[in-house]
Amino acid sequence: MILILLLSAMPIALGFVAPSQHRSPCPSRRIARHLPSTSTAHPSLGTSRTSQPPITRLFNLYDDWANDLLSSSQSDYTYDELILPLDEESIEQCLEELQDSEYGKTMFGRHDVPASVGITGSVEFIELEGPEAILSLTGKFWHRRETVLGKAAMYLNARIPELTSVQVSSPEELSDFEDVIDEFTGEVVYREDKRAPDFNGDRETMEYQGLNPDDRGPFVFSSGGGMIRPA
Repeated sequence: MILILLLSAMPIALGFVAPSQHRSPCPSRRIARHLPSTSTAHPSLGTSRTSQPPITRLFNLYDDWANDLLSSSQSDYTYDELILPLDEESIEQCLEELQDSEYGKTMFGRHDVPASVGITGSVEFIELEGPEAILSLTGKFWHRRETVLGKAAMYLNARIPELTSVQVSSPEELSDFEDVIDEFTGEVVYREDKRAPDFNGDRETMEYQGLNPDDRGPFVFSSGGGMIRPA
């Protein structure tokens, strides 16, 4: 009888934890996860009482992928959830994840802070030609347009292995400058800068120092990881 009781208690003594059920991938571009509410001791009753309602935090698969968290316990996702079939819906989903990610909040004009400094850029899906995806870059980017396409292409190739090529519909879309031609003489009148304004001069400074501005981006982040709103 004593032996049976000891054996039944072994999983608890060894710290055994039953594996959680595997979550199926969420079809939406972001996952809302409810965290447990915090509790505090009541001064008079000596019992616990909930001090605030559950907190809902948003997680984005692009951020986990970009920070290489998919292989660690810090991620809510697995590599199996990364792979998508080759179709238009998958491409559009990935572009939404990219643009709505924490990284996307520094690059695309759909967000308030980039929009406040003249960033209006967006990446859009045009068509799927066999295993080749055609995208379009519209608006003004602080980053080089080749960098924007490169970020989109790397993520699409990671999520959709059957995709062999990611391109824009016209090579001119990757140019950060555009020559304005006189229609009568055919001469270049001036060169238009298609980039978003260098609102604080950082881009020019980093270029002068021989640095790639796109490595840092338009905004500075605090030691705690929060974005410092531009002046």
